[in-house]
Amino acid sequence: MIFSRFVTFILLAFLVQLSKVDAQKNKPVSVKIVKKGEGYTIERNGKPYFIKGAGGSSYMDRLKAYGGNSIRTWSTDGAMKILDEAYRLGLTVTLGIHMGVERHGFDYNDADAVARQLNRVRQEVLHYKDHPALLAWGIGNELNLHYSNPKVWEAVNEVAETIHELDPHHLVTTMLAGINQKEIDLIKTKCPALDLLSVQVYGGLASVPAQIKAVGWDKAYMVTEWGPTGHWEGPQTPWNTAVEETSSEKAAVYKARYEASIMKDKNCLGSYVFLWGQKQERTPTWYGLFTEAGEENEVVDVMQYLWTGKWPKNRAPHLDSALLDNKKVLDFIYLKPGNKYEAALFVNDPDHDKLATRWEVLPESTDLKEGGDHESRPSAIPGLIHEISYKKAYITAPKKQGAYRLFAYITDGHNNVATVNIPFFVQNDSASTSTQLNKNLYRFADIPSWKDEFDYNGLPDSNKWSYDVGSENNGWGNNELQYYTAARLKNAAVSDGVLRVTALPEQIGGLNYSSARLVSRKKADFLYGRFEARARVPIGKGPWSAIWMLPTEWKYGGWPSSGEIDIMEHVGYDPETVHISVHTKSYHHSINTQKTAIRKIEKTADGFHLYRVDWTPDYIKGYVDDIEIFHFTNEKTGFREWPFDQKFHWLINLAVGGNWGANQGMDEDAFPAAMEVDYVRVYDLIPN
Repeated sequence: MIFSRFVTFILLAFLVQLSKVDAQKNKPVSVKIVKKGEGYTIERNGKPYFIKGAGGSSYMDRLKAYGGNSIRTWSTDGAMKILDEAYRLGLTVTLGIHMGVERHGFDYNDADAVARQLNRVRQEVLHYKDHPALLAWGIGNELNLHYSNPKVWEAVNEVAETIHELDPHHLVTTMLAGINQKEIDLIKTKCPALDLLSVQVYGGLASVPAQIKAVGWDKAYMVTEWGPTGHWEGPQTPWNTAVEETSSEKAAVYKARYEASIMKDKNCLGSYVFLWGQKQERTPTWYGLFTEAGEENEVVDVMQYLWTGKWPKNRAPHLDSALLDNKKVLDFIYLKPGNKYEAALFVNDPDHDKLATRWEVLPESTDLKEGGDHESRPSAIPGLIHEISYKKAYITAPKKQGAYRLFAYITDGHNNVATVNIPFFVQNDSASTSTQLNKNLYRFADIPSWKDEFDYNGLPDSNKWSYDVGSENNGWGNNELQYYTAARLKNAAVSDGVLRVTALPEQIGGLNYSSARLVSRKKADFLYGRFEARARVPIGKGPWSAIWMLPTEWKYGGWPSSGEIDIMEHVGYDPETVHISVHTKSYHHSINTQKTAIRKIEKTADGFHLYRVDWTPDYIKGYVDDIEIFHFTNEKTGFREWPFDQKFHWLINLAVGGNWGANQGMDEDAFPAAMEVDYVRVYDLIPN
């Protein structure tokens, strides 16, 4: 009898405790943004809260163990299970709300469709609003990606108002692809119900604080997606395949970009690294921090360090480089069908663990989507690999002509992995590269049709060059700090066989620096051709060198609709990196879709290098010292992707500071600074 009463007492006590847990579980935790000093912070349940988050709901226990505190979803699919697991682990959730997007056919002019969407959102909010793991609501994902109807922002604001009406305890935001003045202005005027801005960037993460400031957003924001250099941002092969960073290269850029932006900006409330899991997007390894087998790459080590200040006890293997047929990725590798080639890995393990490698060959993916839409993984081709060791194997090239990738997964026996893939193209013995990859063959004249050898003294040749003057559009649209002068020897002079464009620290035109921007507009305009310049660039925090091209008539409207071709860009704080890019309506840095490539050059300030663009009706290729690093193909889909069917002209300038040039601050000792140009030449296009 006594035992029975004791059991009953214990059972009742357990039920009372369980009811308390359930009651607590159904009680929302108040979240708000507060001004703190020069910046902002989140207060959750009255305590400061900085988001150390990840996108995705896989491996949440590991996220918690490594110092993370929040996850982000893209919809409410499976939300209760995710919220419950987050609550159990002590994590929070920024819960995504799916919104229709134009690229999938949703029409924001359809009032009935918009009303049905709002009603669906209302039900979702009512269902999850009181969960204690909830941190914020995320309305849509990259609604500014390839859209044209600004009514989407009215719908976003209506959803935000509805959420606030139903749920006064949590934050409301929307996630933008990149940072664009147009969208920021629209959100300011049309979306006053949003509590904060959320942006999603990849290669440009380090410049986010400067970009946010430049577009006039002085409130709180968070970064809801960031990660490796995007497939639209890095080098492209001649067969139009994106080149992926190795896991070790990714680890380096994750760390550097986070420390330069998220960790530094007082208006940033934190971030969600992408992707805490695995997915097929261009490749099976591009964006996920984990493999399909759940192995962790070197980026996970970096995130633990960034979140906790401590490295894990056992770290992932580190990959220095990889070769196929004794060639690096950017050598652009061509193989003959059925022939054998050696693959070599240069890899080490920080803990001296025994390494093993999985090798596989995949056809290049053809199921390519945008905005993170689902893509299918290509199937591996069996029987092509003969492994010698974890760092060496022989590959038999597939018999079918086309594009492929060789993948290597190097594991350490402790669930850590290094990853690399090498794109290659299989072509028949009788086929030349150009005939296989281009329907049209192009060659260029051997003698320049236009040039400036700068083999004279004085001002630049006035028959070839004019000047952009002043500081238009808030520092030329980039918050640049210089005033451009016209025909002033201090800023633009030719002597000793070179043009020197010099940026000087002086008060002029209401600004603190002077410089020059030479333009060939209306004096030398070109449609197609080979454009090359040999130049030496300055280094230090502040100088921003550029040799580039803009449309003369702006056939399709203002920037970026009519296009831009960057033959060479260089910012002094990143001394060994040069950039070649194009910008169009669909592909530009403001929405984080720009087409660009980089090349590392040792001691750029110590010598001249040759920068070149080949522009044809079918492609634009970019070269540094005659090595191809950039390839942009005409998709034949219209001016939004290819506005390069009109005349362009040269620009040569040395900017000071700005969104990019001053991203790492300004160093007064870097000035005066001078960019030197040995020559510029244009060779006519001769189609075969």
